[in-house]
Amino acid sequence: MTILRGWKGAAAIGLLAFVIAVPVGAAFVQPTLAAIACPRCFGFAPLADGLYAESAMTDDDRAKLIAARTEGEKKVADFYGGLRTAPTMLACATRACADRLGSGNSKGAAYLSIGLRLSPDGLDPVIVAHERAHVELHGRIGLLNFWTGAIPTWFDEGLAVVVSDDPRYFHPASEADRCRTAPDGPMPERLKEWVKAAGSDHMLYARAACRVLRWTQRNGGHEAVLRLIDRINQGEAFGPVYLKP
Repeated sequence: MTILRGWKGAAAIGLLAFVIAVPVGAAFVQPTLAAIACPRCFGFAPLADGLYAESAMTDDDRAKLIAARTEGEKKVADFYGGLRTAPTMLACATRACADRLGSGNSKGAAYLSIGLRLSPDGLDPVIVAHERAHVELHGRIGLLNFWTGAIPTWFDEGLAVVVSDDPRYFHPASEADRCRTAPDGPMPERLKEWVKAAGSDHMLYARAACRVLRWTQRNGGHEAVLRLIDRINQGEAFGPVYLKP
């Protein structure tokens, strides 16, 4: 038996306590987590393995959702060379459903490595790929590394834009420089800071995406990300790995 020591041990114990507490308190603190645990309890019907749609969704929209998941997951699988995670995907067809899950204005959101939520305006391959990319990264670095912020939020978000190839933040692939803005200035390291900054900085996603895109282009593309994940999992700090991948 291995005994965890120091801050990592404390973090692991705290994470374990969080996971145990989720089934009890999720419905009050974060309803999406409760819905991921019991989709049918929140009015979601199964469409395919791990995919649930709001019961009010039309047959046409259900078919489009299945196609969007297939295309979105293919983007992530192509980038990573396969998928290691199998999250529960919840798709809302109405604004009332999205509001019930606390979506706010977001088109989608990822929850650790266990699930993701899609709003009515997020039922397309790009949003699916973006959120699925978050889930895959979180799963590959592990819950402890995610929980302790081993990879900064700006890299997580920028990478999701790169994987999904979101046209809102990139010029077409035919252009020599795909960045819509230079990746200048500091960027938020933690999720809470990111959410606050993104509310007032409409170019934040584009800047983060450009920084990650240029980093991958300089360092071997997809393989640079895989090497970074491996080294993070071996206990190295993000900063030195990012500077010398």
